[in-house]
Amino acid sequence: MSTALSDDPRALRTRERLREALRRLVADDDFSHVGVAELCREAGVHRTTFYGHYDGVGDVAADLYATTIDERSAVEIPASDSVGDLALRYREALVAILEAVQAERSAFRSLLGSSVSLGFRRRMLTGFIERAELAIAVLRQHDLAADVDVETAAAFIGGGMVGAIEAYAFSEATDALDYAKRVQTSMPAWWPVP
Repeated sequence: MSTALSDDPRALRTRERLREALRRLVADDDFSHVGVAELCREAGVHRTTFYGHYDGVGDVAADLYATTIDERSAVEIPASDSVGDLALRYREALVAILEAVQAERSAFRSLLGSSVSLGFRRRMLTGFIERAELAIAVLRQHDLAADVDVETAAAFIGGGMVGAIEAYAFSEATDALDYAKRVQTSMPAWWPVP
């Protein structure tokens, strides 16, 4: 992206308009066929404004789909949750991610095969590492993962999640729950599985 993303409400609204316009434009096609002018017209945003936020359409796609995954990977953990409850919450989040990928599979495939895929993967990895660190902290409260090196384990889990999502995007699988169960049983032995 061309500049550091601002948290200014106007900037947030502009980026949201661009992301949603791109989502409409790629409903039947991949983003590589969408130009900046077409995207700006669809979003009602001037090209100068566009370039104040993004370097190109691929950057909008990376932002859109990384945000989609990040929103679905959020897990609220009440203090009263048991280990089994935690495992179910993490599975539900993974199913939500996979369903989002499945719903826009062609867009995810296009993005993962594009020149901006490295930045997209990096954003996913960073988000999953952060979430894994939080999960490990919660698991330690339940006397799990006590001897685990958090940094290494979180990197391992984050990388595995990115790989699993990419594999799902390029597969023809349609059962998100079944795939989520297979991912969870592939996690480290100390990770809870419902």
